[in-house]
Amino acid sequence: MNSLFLVRAVAFNSFSESVRNRFFTLFAVFAFTAVYASVLAGVMAVDQESRVLADFGLALIELTALAYALFGASSALLKEAETKTIYLVFSRPVPRWAYLAGKLGGALLTAGLMLLIMAAMHLSLLAFRGFGPPPFYAWALAGTFLKLAVIVSFAFFVSLFSTSAVSTLVISSIMWTLGHFASEARFLAERLPGLKGTAVSVFLWLIPNLQLFNARDAAGAAAAPGPAVLLPAAAWVAASFLGSLWLLSRKEF
Repeated sequence: MNSLFLVRAVAFNSFSESVRNRFFTLFAVFAFTAVYASVLAGVMAVDQESRVLADFGLALIELTALAYALFGASSALLKEAETKTIYLVFSRPVPRWAYLAGKLGGALLTAGLMLLIMAAMHLSLLAFRGFGPPPFYAWALAGTFLKLAVIVSFAFFVSLFSTSAVSTLVISSIMWTLGHFASEARFLAERLPGLKGTAVSVFLWLIPNLQLFNARDAAGAAAAPGPAVLLPAAAWVAASFLGSLWLLSRKEF
């Protein structure tokens, strides 16, 4: 129970720092401007205005939340190491797994709040244009959150062996991009002679398949995420968390 209290304390402290950070305000302003741009794009779509408004707005919400979440995850541990705050934390009886879980939880709370704020803006703009929420809207937001959970946990893992926040951002962004083409890459690896069973083929199977959570491509699917979607996300998050914990345990704090 004491460890769970520590996880919650670290998570809410990290969350409050992120919300008070000036970058959160900047991203909120950018999000409003970007979602408003989706209205302009929808006006030009004429007959498909509702679909364009929904798809374009959700894509902008996802990219904005991704940018802020990766920025926070790539610099969270590095900043505390540079300011020596992490030494103060570990000078007390705080398990490293609880600290790491709290940091990850705080980052996901921040990402969830950003998604809710931008979704409220987006739905308000849709209502202003006379459209209701699409039938797949809730699932699309849930899928976006799952993708953020996977990539943020991976960014924490990378930040523990990366030399800077910039390199963490670059590596995590590359993984995000590869994750949207994981199925195609695996298909090609299985078909190309000489690649099947090689290290490249094994690496491709370790890339998270982020397309599993992309409800915008499901042509309006309104089903809630089931175990078939939640289990891979949980597995990737757990793998990144355990890798991060192993790296953190090797650090001399």
